[in-house]
Formats: sequence, C-alpha cells, structure tokens
Amino acid sequence: MSTVGRHLSAAGASWRRGRAARLLATALAAIALVPVLAGGATAAAQEIRPDRSPDAGSARATAPRRPAGPPQISLPIEVVRGGVTVRAEPGMERLAGQVAKEAAPALQAIAEDLRGLPIVTAVEIRLVKRAEDLSRAAPGGRRVPEWAIGVAFPDEGVVVVAYRNGPMPADVGSVVTHELAHMALGAALGDRAPRWLHEGFAYLHSSDFSLDRTRTLTGMAWSGDVIPLADLDRSFPAQEIAAARAYAQSYDLVSYLARRGRSAGPDDDGNRWPFRRFLAAIAAGVPIDDAAVEAYSADLRTLFDEWRESLRQRYLMLPAGLFGMLIWVFAAVLLVLGFLRKRRLGRRTLARWAEEEERARSEEPPAPGPFAPPAG
Repeated sequence: MSTVGRHLSAAGASWRRGRAARLLATALAAIALVPVLAGGATAAAQEIRPDRSPDAGSARATAPRRPAGPPQISLPIEVVRGGVTVRAEPGMERLAGQVAKEAAPALQAIAEDLRGLPIVTAVEIRLVKRAEDLSRAAPGGRRVPEWAIGVAFPDEGVVVVAYRNGPMPADVGSVVTHELAHMALGAALGDRAPRWLHEGFAYLHSSDFSLDRTRTLTGMAWSGDVIPLADLDRSFPAQEIAAARAYAQSYDLVSYLARRGRSAGPDDDGNRWPFRRFLAAIAAGVPIDDAAVEAYSADLRTLFDEWRESLRQRYLMLPAGLFGMLIWVFAAVLLVLGFLRKRRLGRRTLARWAEEEERARSEEPPAPGPFAPPAG
C-alpha cells in the first residue's frame, strides 16, 4: 500500500471514530432531556395568583339568589353569547368578544368534573382596565382585596376581572376560567366545599406550569413545613404573600386527588372518576371525610398523608434530578468538543501528509531514459 493509501485508510478510521463519538453525544444529549421533560410533567402548574373573594362557594343553585348589583364604573361595551354576558370599559371591545367566545366552552369543560350536578346557566363577566377599579365594578360595592386581579361573586352570578395589576397585563383568559370554576363549584356544591377545595379546583382548571408555585412547593418539601389540613382553610389571610403557601398547597393537593384512582397504586389513575364521585358525594350532603372514603376508600387524613409523601418524592428529588441532568449535559458537551477537536486535528494531519507526499514526489530523481549502446 502506498503512503497516501495508508494515510487515507488512517483518515477513514479516524472519521469513523469521530462519527461514533458524534452519535454517542447525540444519544447523551437526548438522555439529558428526559429529566427536563419529567420535571415539566410533574410540576404541572401558572403564577400563584391569590385573587379569590371570601364569597367563593356560597352559591347553592344554578342561578344567582339575588339580582346582581350594578357597577359603579361605566361599562358600556356589552357582548352576549348564550348565557354569558360580558360588559367592559370603552376600548376593550376585542377582548370582550374573545372572553364571551371562550367562556361557554370553559364552563362546559369545567362541568365535566361536575356531571349530574347543578350547573351555571347565566353569568355576567365585567372587565376593567386596572385592578384598582375592581371594587367599582363589583356588584353593590362588594369588597375586593387590594392585590386581586379577578374576583367571583357566585351568589350574584358576577365575575369581575382586570386587564392589568401594575405594569404587566394579566392572562385574562386564565383568570376568567379560574373565576368561572369558582362559580361552577359554588353552583354544584353550594357552601359545602372547604376553601382549599375551592381554590384547588379553580387552579386545576385554569393553571399551567408556575415557577413561583414550584419554588414554593419545593421549599415545603425540603422543610417538611406543610400546612395541616385542619388549618388550611384558616391559612388564606388577606395579605397576598402570607397566603401564597396555602394557595400552592391547595392546588397541589386537589391536583393529587384528581389524579388518584380508587386505590393509591401508581397504575390506577382513576381517569378522574373517584374525584368526580368525591365531589358528587359532597354535593349530596355527605360529610367530606365520608365522601373521601366513598370515593377513594381512604379518609382525608390518609389522602393528605399520601399527598405529602407524593410532594416529597416529586419536589425533594427535583434538585437532585437537575444536578444529574447537568452532569449528563456537561458530559455530552465534552464529547462534542472532543469530537470537534479530533476532527480539526485530523484535517491538519491529512494536510500535512498530503504536503509530505507532494514534497517526496518532487525530490525523487528523474527516471533513467532507455539504454542506448555506444556508437562505434
């Protein structure tokens, strides 16, 4: 084999080794994504927005018990779709139309968890531009927390939502859905639902992933400082920051109940059937602890302990999972950098070999000509 042939053979082997390293790096990068996806799935929750009225859960029927009080702010824009009426300030025409379009499907989706129970047949949604005007839009001057972005008044069939609270606009669709969930649960269960069930149910139907809530729940998992179930309803003070832990815990607890099957086994997700049976039993007047036994074959204390262990497993392992993911990513980056360096060195080696081969050919003596006998 010639020198060039040997060099090309070695270069081919180097290229195959580099290709194997590249494939390995790709596989490691894919593996590194698994904890990210799993973390996103387990976190399953949007920003903590403790914006509920103390009146949530007071409705007992499908219609308000009394006529809604008029707002103290001008809401001339009016959009009506079926049983949904949206009233808004001037300049909010497009938003009012979008909210009216999405409200009825949202109520239908919420009603899936309340099958066979009384439903909301009519609701008035009032939209204002600034959160400081919520009290003026509330029926009859009802009280609204200073930090609220949306409030439901189930006994009057009214939801009031602000477009912004401070410099950043709110996710109005999510806030409206949250308040409609309060309205729906109030119509179905009346005043039988505890506050934590109301808040968790509303977040269950309106929230996505929330970094703030994940951070709050991670801190609770690491410290073990969860709010006892008996104290949870009393942990919703008027101050926003103080109530944040109660809202986060209520969401995660109700989310666990919605995922849990008839038994606590991981293979039994129940397809939300036990959760719906739990709500139906409460609506029928069954005490909440007996309703839990009827739906889950476990009392609330047992379910709460299961949730607390689930919280520990999901959020206590989150930092460890992120650390493991970083190790895999670091290893993958090192492999990719090694492959790039090896390919660069291989190119330099090929160039040097080609130069040496060219120099060797130029230094070879000329081939002798044909032999000619001397004349004579």
